[in-house]
Amino acid sequence: MSGTSMDGLDCGLFKISLTSDFQLNWECINFTTISYSTDIRESICKALVGDEALIDAVDRKLGKEYSLITEQFIKGRNIDLIATHGQTIAHDDGVSTRQIGDVQYLKKIFQVPIISNFRQADIKVGGNGAPLMPFLDWLLFKEYDRNVITLNIGGVANITYIPKSGIRSEVLGFDTGPGMALIDESCQLFFEESFDRDGVHAAIGKVNQEILKELMAHDFIQRMPPKSTGRQEFGRDMVKQIIQRFPRISPDDLIRTFCAFTAKSIAENLNKHLNFTASDCSLFISGGGVYHPVLMEDIRNSTKISNIKTSAEIGIHPDMKESLLIAVLGVAKLEEIPANMPSETGAKEMVVLGDVL
Repeated sequence: MSGTSMDGLDCGLFKISLTSDFQLNWECINFTTISYSTDIRESICKALVGDEALIDAVDRKLGKEYSLITEQFIKGRNIDLIATHGQTIAHDDGVSTRQIGDVQYLKKIFQVPIISNFRQADIKVGGNGAPLMPFLDWLLFKEYDRNVITLNIGGVANITYIPKSGIRSEVLGFDTGPGMALIDESCQLFFEESFDRDGVHAAIGKVNQEILKELMAHDFIQRMPPKSTGRQEFGRDMVKQIIQRFPRISPDDLIRTFCAFTAKSIAENLNKHLNFTASDCSLFISGGGVYHPVLMEDIRNSTKISNIKTSAEIGIHPDMKESLLIAVLGVAKLEEIPANMPSETGAKEMVVLGDVL
């Protein structure tokens, strides 16, 4: 999995059983994240705004990189299939989606089924093609004894709500807005650091209320779900636009303000679109955001939910969850099990996701 943080490839080796009545058993044999080189990350950034010829070139370049990383990760172990999400470079809800990372290179090396293109089938039946995570969240928590909200904080933030009933059609999930993208982009721009390690910049900054108010008025934050977003809305361009409008803002104050924005946009979406009481709900957080203490404290203060845990407390490493999702989707494809969630994506029907090479 290569997500909106665009910082590396999450590689998971899993043993998975998924039955037609949606009973999931899984075991993680190995997991790691292989960081991208500066060259690869800049190539991805160029593809976000590049023409077709450039995108095709980066598609091949990234496909080769995936195959090299995967070979390094697998180390000759026997595998039955590879599922790969690819790097999203364009997504227009319900219209089109584009992931790059040419899978032919993986096929050539490993000679097993390579499963990719997980979003297109949902779009073909009227869905947004996103989010994908609610399927895994439903499998994991449908028999839990209380209402569950999962929050994944990658480049963007997305939530899933699984009611205590466990009924699939009552599950809700959508992107709430930025995750770490604005914070990371600011660190790269101001300090040539890939992220705000241990929240050191945010910790000494102050929230600029004028900027925060303007950010919270953003169309996406106020939009009704189903909805999904990416760096095209909450990325480098937004950071530059804010700096142009507020040239005297200090780097630390801007990073602190983006922390507050991320937390407040999450809380506003939870409170506006989900029917839950804080006392009868557990919030499980995964993704890179769990390592940012200032953001985590902002989320606690903004959501008012007392029972907040990281996914590590239920046996899922916070960095691992997205790669587990893609592995489960790969198995679902081979087993012909419908894996989209129409209540989240707006699709007219449940369909099997993915293409097999």
